[in-house]
Amino acid sequence: MENQINQLNTIPSKEFDKEYNTQWRKEMEYLRSRGIEYTFAKRVGEYKIPTYKYKKTPQLFLALAEFYNQTTFRKNMDSIDELTKQMEQGYIAVKAEDLSEPEKKLMLANDTE
Repeated sequence: MENQINQLNTIPSKEFDKEYNTQWRKEMEYLRSRGIEYTFAKRVGEYKIPTYKYKKTPQLFLALAEFYNQTTFRKNMDSIDELTKQMEQGYIAVKAEDLSEPEKKLMLANDTE
């Protein structure tokens, strides 16, 4: 344990991201509705997914706690988890044409693992 702590102490501070980022548009929109604007945005990866970066502040983390604690969010995530379990167990068949392009790519990536 002490060795692990010593290893952490030798990591240069520039290795830690001083900003919070999200790629989820609903999260970005919620933060904006709370008056918290991202400091900059960039597109990353092969699919050029927008990534929104924020300065880490107490207000940011309070707003994030509110966002992730919302009943509708938790209910939606529980529903997604349940549907995922049912799909994995073969109870639900999904037509490829019913999926969005990112979902199709994710499904194809998971099939190759």
